[in-house]
Amino acid sequence: MPDIDTAAPHPVVGPQVLGCCRRGRTWVVTVGGDLDTKALAPVQKKFDELLATGAKAIVVDAGAVTSADAGLLALLLPLHRQTALYLAAPSPPVRQVLKAAGGDSGVPCASSLGEALDAIGT
Repeated sequence: MPDIDTAAPHPVVGPQVLGCCRRGRTWVVTVGGDLDTKALAPVQKKFDELLATGAKAIVVDAGAVTSADAGLLALLLPLHRQTALYLAAPSPPVRQVLKAAGGDSGVPCASSLGEALDAIGT
């Protein structure tokens, strides 16, 4: 069950790492919920754990993200500098963030998980 912040004016479903598994040399991290600046700590923690183990490639499956803001890009851009990264199946809120960044966020995207895995070369 997602955490709900009852102190917020409107309850907010917190971000979640819904899954994390290895596919060949690539880690697939499935995220969902609200990925805004104030609530990205659990996702950042998972990425830090993977980098600490020497992860060379990460695909972020963002199909279950219900809301996002520029904080998501602030999280992904440094990750992209540290490892091969692809954003797979971005949900409509994630696509809006990418569009607001001018269409060229610097983070490679794929329309599906399979396409991202093919592109990254699992």
